[in-house]
Amino acid sequence: MNQLKGQASKSLNKHKTHPFAGVFTRSGKQHSPWADDSWDVYFDTRADILRAIKYVEQNPVKEGKDLQTWPFTIPYIQPV
Repeated sequence: MNQLKGQASKSLNKHKTHPFAGVFTRSGKQHSPWADDSWDVYFDTRADILRAIKYVEQNPVKEGKDLQTWPFTIPYIQPV
């Protein structure tokens, strides 16, 4: 997970899309957009995937915010 986050951060910097560009910690390191620890979750079934999608979609609503939609996402179509 650490390597994935590191490579993703490099890509964000390369494409000038890092959400904390120019924000540094006291030690001089760029502030990370990633959580310190990771929670590894494995999706073994379609039900696992659908439950995770519902959780992510409804999370802003639970916080009293509007449902979010993004132009770069597509609906999950279950394989037959």
